[in-house]
Amino acid sequence: MRSVAETVQLDLSLRQSRTIYRTLAILFFLGAIAGVFWVWAGVSALWQSIAQGYFPAGTLGSAIRITVGGVFIGVEYVCIAQSMEATRRLNLLLEDPSKTVRKMPAPFQTSLFGPYH
Repeated sequence: MRSVAETVQLDLSLRQSRTIYRTLAILFFLGAIAGVFWVWAGVSALWQSIAQGYFPAGTLGSAIRITVGGVFIGVEYVCIAQSMEATRRLNLLLEDPSKTVRKMPAPFQTSLFGPYH
């Protein structure tokens, strides 16, 4: 059984993690939108090259665009998924404080909120 102080500390830690992941999701949102266009442009350029039967010198640029766009989309997905996981853990903790709920570390959590989370 967790003490009240440990439960409050866990609650604060989960709320901080959720705040950080939501902030990162907002920051990376425009990158994800740009990533969709980069992937689209890269795939269409590769498709045109394959349809013409050759790979021009600009093919590497298309592959890089697809890769970078995919990374931006993936980062946005991870931030949103982690935010949803923090919310799920918070709801689980609020419904039954005696259940086992683990902390959820987030990037920059100790530097933004201090070492006492």
